[in-house]
Amino acid sequence: MGSTFQGIEIGKRGLSAHQQAIQTTGHNISNADNKHYARQRVVMNSMDPIYEPALNRAEVAGQIGQGVKVAEIERVRDNFIDDRIIDSSSLKDYWGKKNDYLYQVETVFNEPSGTTLRSLMDNFWSSWEDLSSYPEETAHRAVVQEKAEGLGSRMEDVFRKLTQLRDQSNREIESKVNHLNTVAENIKSLNEKITKSQALGDNPNDLLDRRDELLQELAGMVDITIGRSDEDELMVFIGQQILVQGQKVHKINIVGNPNNDGLLDMQWSETGSPVLLRKGSIQALYEIRDKILVEKINSVDALAINAMDVINEIHKDGFGLNGKTNLNFFEQRSLATNTFGEIDTDGDGVNDKTAVFRVTGRTSLDPDRPIGISGTLRFLKATDRGEEEVLVPYSKDDTLNAVIKRINRSETGVVAYMSHDNQLAMKSTTQPFNKKENFIIRHLEDSGELLVGLTGILSASGAAGSFDYRKLGELNKFQANSQDITLTPMYHPSAFFKMSEDVRNNPANIAAARGKDVGGTGDYNSPNGHKDGTNALLIAAALREKPVMFDYSKTTDDFYNSLISRLGTEAREANQEYTTQNELMVELENMRQSVMGVNLDEEMANMVQFQQSYNASARMISTLNEMLDTIINRLGV
Repeated sequence: MGSTFQGIEIGKRGLSAHQQAIQTTGHNISNADNKHYARQRVVMNSMDPIYEPALNRAEVAGQIGQGVKVAEIERVRDNFIDDRIIDSSSLKDYWGKKNDYLYQVETVFNEPSGTTLRSLMDNFWSSWEDLSSYPEETAHRAVVQEKAEGLGSRMEDVFRKLTQLRDQSNREIESKVNHLNTVAENIKSLNEKITKSQALGDNPNDLLDRRDELLQELAGMVDITIGRSDEDELMVFIGQQILVQGQKVHKINIVGNPNNDGLLDMQWSETGSPVLLRKGSIQALYEIRDKILVEKINSVDALAINAMDVINEIHKDGFGLNGKTNLNFFEQRSLATNTFGEIDTDGDGVNDKTAVFRVTGRTSLDPDRPIGISGTLRFLKATDRGEEEVLVPYSKDDTLNAVIKRINRSETGVVAYMSHDNQLAMKSTTQPFNKKENFIIRHLEDSGELLVGLTGILSASGAAGSFDYRKLGELNKFQANSQDITLTPMYHPSAFFKMSEDVRNNPANIAAARGKDVGGTGDYNSPNGHKDGTNALLIAAALREKPVMFDYSKTTDDFYNSLISRLGTEAREANQEYTTQNELMVELENMRQSVMGVNLDEEMANMVQFQQSYNASARMISTLNEMLDTIINRLGV
């Protein structure tokens, strides 16, 4: 006969198991709105029976049950879905950050409505057209000054706001890297607690949920890979480098890069090697800061220096109402500290290079006539691997226009065009690999006579007569007069877009007149009266119609349209990709919630079930108590 007290133990176990089940259900319900919480489930197993098969077992009915036990409280979660969400988080946050910043860049340019660079350039162009019709009137000259002032203010404003965005992205990189290190430290701490808990045989479900939440947050910042192969040590990789290895963290430092305006780069603290990223919001910030915004600032700089130089080039050849000539309309600030164009690029206090933006030949030519000579032009093109030689051949049957197109198509960093006096002009563009070398002609060399005898740019042919920016005293290699050479401007010419003092203080100095050729020299060397507005018309044509090569675009409109079109394409792509990745994340989150999310109806049903089971176990103990009372108190004499 079995013991009556055995039934009490079974009832007690039932009470304990279902009490724990009710507590777990309450824990699920209280975390129903926590999207990172994985619902927990009590796994109940039956206790081992009293008698196992053996020769010395008692002569009673065997395999007598001993009730229930809680085997574990398991976390209902799918690691495969979690890994897909982590991977998608990197892409979503990457495109989300790009979308945010490109929207702000679009706001800076504010196209197509509002006070934009385009509208102000149109107004400036119109003011020169009007002045060409009424060159003797001071009012129209004042309008030109006003429009130039407005265009300059807007140009400087665009540069300032783009620079502020670049500084903002740099600060955000610093903030995110600091947060990344904090998250990594928190993951390490959780790894330590989880390992200790598991060593005691527990399931640290809530700690695991918090770690998974941190891993997803980390994945939004950088592209990570999670190593789960070792049960005792979770590892987090960035590329091929380990960020977290169990209870050890490899910290990431942020250091200023002197070659990138002192802006911050990420380095592994132990090795000093750069952190290589492919996705995540930090990688998007790097691309925004060092590629997208640099390209936009370079474009605005190119627009500014080319517009100023083209206008100055024509303006210096004209005459004001007072007969003055050879005056700049816009103020020029050159990078060089002397008139020889020499600059110090390595900061040792000694000039080491010659910086020239534009040089114009001495000879006026018909660009559609065959040149009648043969040879090869040699340029040095900047690449990500250094410098690369580019050869542009020409033959006697070529026209000058054909050679110009060949030079511009080769994209050597130098563009060519015909000036307002039908002279060949060559000038530098922005450099995609080193913005400190923007607007510097690197090399001009001609094996024949195209740049020498025909156009009057270089003084001699061959390597001995070539212009090379890496040498000093190179202005002597040019035939051109000093007024036909423009030195490389100070960094970021769009930050200083102002009229010269001569023009700003006296509108009569605005050279609207072309003048006349006295003496048959081919040079417009004498004023031609107050009614002469030909020079103003030449400036208007150069601003709108004449192909004066703004970088690799022919005209101002072509260049600006290309800039805005490219920005619109980038912004549209970022928005579309972000929308796609966001929708994918919503779908994955729904899949994950269908597995691990708390269903209140289901939990309420479970609570009722566990409550009834708890009540039944309590009733069983009460019944056994009555049976024992009968045996103990009512079987006496």
